[in-house]
Amino acid sequence: MAGGLEKTQRAVDAMGLALGKFDVSAATTLLDALREDGLAGVRRDDLLRRLLTQIRLVAVNCRAGKLLGVEEGALPIAARELWPFPEASQLAESLDALRSPEACFRTQLALKTPGGAIHVLYTSWREPADGADHITFGLLDVSDRVAAEQALQEQRAQMAHADRLSTLGVMTATIAHEVRQPLSVILASAQAALRWLRRPEPDLPQIEQCLDMIVLGGAKAEETVARLRQLAASRSETRGRCTLGSVVEETVDFLRPELAARQATITLDIESRLPPVRADGVQLRQVLMNLLLNAAQAMADAQCWNRALKVRARAVGAHVQIDVEDSGPGIAEADRDRLFEGFYTTKASGLGLGLKICRQIVEDHGGTIDHLPRPSGGSIFRIRLPAEE
Repeated sequence: MAGGLEKTQRAVDAMGLALGKFDVSAATTLLDALREDGLAGVRRDDLLRRLLTQIRLVAVNCRAGKLLGVEEGALPIAARELWPFPEASQLAESLDALRSPEACFRTQLALKTPGGAIHVLYTSWREPADGADHITFGLLDVSDRVAAEQALQEQRAQMAHADRLSTLGVMTATIAHEVRQPLSVILASAQAALRWLRRPEPDLPQIEQCLDMIVLGGAKAEETVARLRQLAASRSETRGRCTLGSVVEETVDFLRPELAARQATITLDIESRLPPVRADGVQLRQVLMNLLLNAAQAMADAQCWNRALKVRARAVGAHVQIDVEDSGPGIAEADRDRLFEGFYTTKASGLGLGLKICRQIVEDHGGTIDHLPRPSGGSIFRIRLPAEE
């Protein structure tokens, strides 16, 4: 071929290739022994150590000598001087693979050098002129790449750890946020029971009703914590045919003492014969509790003279729609786009988790939740869930 390379060694040097040669003439008997069936671990280790001793490095080019820290005048040296024992089986595998003259063997390993370990891509083959006694090998230094991969793995591990801590923090805040609501009802019911009890003539039916609400509040808190733990563990949910009208009525009955304490009135407008939905009733109650208590608190904080809440439930096409409407101060236009973001809140003492949790629950059920400004002032939160056929 015209213009072909006349001196291969010159090309090798110009490309910075690291090449070397092993004398493997003494390895045949050891390789035969290593191929025996049922070889004991101790016996195998002994053979591999002898293999590393009897195979000798007999030649290196300039690049390989610098890479391995081996001077040409020091040759020959035993392979054990640069090949680590934990990787000895790969040297034996390379010799087995090279029994065919056309074969080659590739692996990545860390070789020993005077300056410490160096990570290389090792490729070995037989040159036609070498015969069976020698193998030629090439080395590509990949230490920088390995160091970068290790750094990336460490960074990923740190990020995973940070993510676990973040998740733990969010779950802690979520539990605190969700359990506070039934606890507020329990406290309001207990205070009401004490007032009825301290009257000159205690009203036992009212006290009994308050105690019933306390028991119900405790059960709701326990149920909420159990559901959150289940959600954190596997995100598995207990879903079945659910009648939203009943869910709304139960939630409102549960919250009446808390709403009364904030001087909020509530009315229900539930369409008869609503189609059922497939849902987790506990989680839907959590959504409604969040929306109703948020509205009651907003009206109380704004000192609204008319603190009216209304819950409407309707069948709209293939969905069941629930509107939670209040007569409060409404939500500023600048805040509407961020309402459902995590840890965003317009309340001084808020965690910014309530609406984020609401959206997550509703979307997990295949539905949507949106905010609409009320024409006469206040807010409407609209939930749509797919009706079950």
